[in-house]
Amino acid sequence: MHMTVPLDRWPKYAIMGTADYKRRQEFLMRDHLKKLPAPGTIDTSAKDLLLSTTFAHKMAQIQHIIQRQGSAANDDPRYIYLYDDMRFKRDIFYWRNFRMNDLPPEIITHIFRIAAWSTITPAEGTHVRLLLTSACAKWRRLMIEDCTLWSAIWFRDPPPYERSLEWFKRAGGAPLDIRINEHDADWKSKDDDWRYKEDDHRFTTQQMEELMDKLFAKLSQIRMLVLVVDNWPPALVVLDKLQEAAYAGKAINMERLEIHRMGQPLVWLGPGRTPAVLFGGQTQALKYLCLAGVHIDWNATPLNNLSTIDLRKIAMNVAPTLDRFREVLLACPRLQKLSLDGAGPQPSARKSDHIPIDLPHLKVLVIGGFSMLYSCYILSQFKAPNVRDLTLMNLTGEDYTTMIIAITGQYRELRLLTLYTVNTSPTEGGTKAMVKFLYAMPYLSYLRIASMKWHVIEAFNEDPREYGLGRDTNRLVLCPKLQTIEFQQLSGTKIAEWAARRRELGAPLRRAYVNSPYVSQVTAEEAEMIQQVVGLFIAPLGSTTPEERALATCDRYGETI
Repeated sequence: MHMTVPLDRWPKYAIMGTADYKRRQEFLMRDHLKKLPAPGTIDTSAKDLLLSTTFAHKMAQIQHIIQRQGSAANDDPRYIYLYDDMRFKRDIFYWRNFRMNDLPPEIITHIFRIAAWSTITPAEGTHVRLLLTSACAKWRRLMIEDCTLWSAIWFRDPPPYERSLEWFKRAGGAPLDIRINEHDADWKSKDDDWRYKEDDHRFTTQQMEELMDKLFAKLSQIRMLVLVVDNWPPALVVLDKLQEAAYAGKAINMERLEIHRMGQPLVWLGPGRTPAVLFGGQTQALKYLCLAGVHIDWNATPLNNLSTIDLRKIAMNVAPTLDRFREVLLACPRLQKLSLDGAGPQPSARKSDHIPIDLPHLKVLVIGGFSMLYSCYILSQFKAPNVRDLTLMNLTGEDYTTMIIAITGQYRELRLLTLYTVNTSPTEGGTKAMVKFLYAMPYLSYLRIASMKWHVIEAFNEDPREYGLGRDTNRLVLCPKLQTIEFQQLSGTKIAEWAARRRELGAPLRRAYVNSPYVSQVTAEEAEMIQQVVGLFIAPLGSTTPEERALATCDRYGETI
């Protein structure tokens, strides 16, 4: 849940419910527990029960005030803050009276599973498991005995990864979800030597070989593998080891594979390197494939029935051919997400007469990092009328108005639109194209924007009738169901004015989010201006807001899957 606090404390506590909010709650919890007697030394159950009841009563009073003042109070940060504060105090005294260890062991274990797997990020899941094992001897025993609690392993400890490999051992025969990210580790912020010797953070070929040999002892149990590295050697080790294991007769049941090479994106090692056949061809179980900065033998690798294809920063000369790309799309009739960011099929040398491929189940589409002509070329290869979430990003250096015209009317079911650095013409023709594009998205309810020219955003407030649209319906505003905006690297003053105009047009926003790394770019005065028009909240970068999560479960507007 996301929340805010009074604006006079912006941006220190301004908005949260995920990482920042939880850190604040954790701080309050520790501070409060320090003032309480040790458990069992004094019988405080009656007092704790009274306090818990008192705070619950205050919560009910706040709810009554909100109901009395109407929908405008639902997003008022003052009430949200007060309500959460009362709930926190109620819970802490309620928990002190709860006789947890009197429950049957299987119930306690089930509660532990809920606690560990309901976290927002893998880092939080790691933190929760460490806390639970250190509470008492009984909890530690129950935790260690449950192998499923250790099946999600994020390698965040320093080499030789003693903690992660211990968890790997505790997981027993459970399916394994493994994340290895050399950019994000617990030890990097604690050890000055490691922090300043950046090259020492990177895997060598030998280190990755040794780690994979240990992990692949349970290769058939690995359900998910996410790898983030800087350089080619460790990424190639993983691809080669997977191929070798398959050729040696080991079973591979991996459902999700992500390999991210974060170094110079389009640099290749040179001739003489034969690309690996993914899993040696054992891709029957694979549903989710993400390759960033690396490639495989596209022709020899069977790719069927995938739910997600995510390709990023792959040089054109090692990308799949257009024919092979289309074969993969045809072999994945229930594809739900297609992301092409600076990676797409090699253009065909002959004149294309391909009929667009139907992707009726595609819900998420990402297009980025292409020229205008190539963007049109890619988008012409398929039809996806049921896309709910469209992202256009890093489309700069030329005028992309022609692309906007080409896809107008193709995504009428769209709910969430992301525009990151998309360049369109500021002329009357460019505005008209943008207005028609938006008019064809009647269900759009969530807009995410960053580093956009202001004339593109202003198009949302144009009168469609002035462009020959909406005369039959007398529709005065574009995207009438738009309720949430998420922004970064944009003027807070202009956002406030834009939101005020939406309200004047009879289509007010309910919430505005600013991404956490860019909070400092919004002054207290700008925050106040936005807050006067719409509830303002902070969304941690990479997190999902409640509205975004709700849209992910919606089939048609207002209907939940």
